[in-house]
Amino acid sequence: MMEPGGFLSFDLLRRRVMGILSPAAAADPGFWNSRLLPISVGVLGTTLGIAPLHCACLDRHGAGLLVAGNSGAGKSTLTAALAERGFAVVSDDWTYASRLNGTLVAHGLFAPVKLLPDAIRFFPELRDSTPSKTLNGEIAHEIDPSRLLRSQWKASSVPKWLFFLERASMPGCRFLPCPPSHTQQFFELNAEKLPAELPEAARTRSAIIQRLSSCKSWILRTGDDPIRTAAAIDAFLLEV
Repeated sequence: MMEPGGFLSFDLLRRRVMGILSPAAAADPGFWNSRLLPISVGVLGTTLGIAPLHCACLDRHGAGLLVAGNSGAGKSTLTAALAERGFAVVSDDWTYASRLNGTLVAHGLFAPVKLLPDAIRFFPELRDSTPSKTLNGEIAHEIDPSRLLRSQWKASSVPKWLFFLERASMPGCRFLPCPPSHTQQFFELNAEKLPAELPEAARTRSAIIQRLSSCKSWILRTGDDPIRTAAAIDAFLLEV
C-alpha cells in the first residue's frame, strides 16, 4: 500500500509512471516486487505489447503450465502444491504474456505466492510464517517458494498447457477438453478495460490472447484438496 503523502500517476499515452515515494518505500525491495512493479506492469503493460493475464504460471523443463480460474477457485494453493512437486514458479496471481520472435512467452515478476491462513492444513511449513494484509486487502501468507516450498523461481516460460480450475462437490479430478473459444472468451472478459484512445494496444492484447488459445487446454473440475489435485495434474501431463 502507498504511504500517506505518496502517489503514483500513470500516463498511458506517453507510457510512463510518475510519483512520489517516501525514502523508506523507495529503498524497500519488497515494496517494489510485491506492490509497485506488479501495479505498474498491470496498468502500463498493455501499451507496451504485454498482456496481463489473471492466471498462475509454472514451468517444467521449459514448458509452461498456466492455471486460470475465477477468484476463490484455489489457484494459489494449487500453485504451491505444484511447486512442491518440482514445478518452477513463474507467477502466482498475474502472468504477463508477450510475443518474442513469433513465440508466445509468459513472464513473472518474482512476486510472492499468496496463501490464505487456512492453507496451513496443506502446508505445515506456514506455521513459522505470519500472515499480513496483501495488495488486494486480503490477509494472507506471502511466501517465497524457493525458501518455503523447495521450489525455484523462473523469470519466464513458453506456455504449453492451460487448465481452467473449477471446484466440484464430488471427489476426484476430471479433465475436460477445452475449445479455443473458451480460452479467448475467459481472458477477454477478465481483461482490464482500455481507453478508446488506445486501439492498437487492444488489438495487440487480443492477438496475444488468440495465440494463447492454441495451447492445449482443459477445464479441470476437482473435488480434491490441492495436494491430490497437483498429483493428478502431474500424472495427467505424463500421458498427454
